[in-house]
Amino acid sequence: MNPIENAWGVLARAVYKNGKQCETIEELQRAIVREWAAISASFFENLVSSMTNRCIELIKQRGKKTKY
Repeated sequence: MNPIENAWGVLARAVYKNGKQCETIEELQRAIVREWAAISASFFENLVSSMTNRCIELIKQRGKKTKY
């Protein structure tokens, strides 16, 4: 239900794509900043736009698990 979880998933997959492993905290920080900046604004706009449907689905499911 929480759209930020979708964003964290996208970010994590981008940071660790192709099995990439960071050797230092600084390298990880740079990778996170770089990949966060690469996520398109439309991705976040779509997350925000989906909130109505997410809420409707949650109500239909009576608080149980949804596809989101």
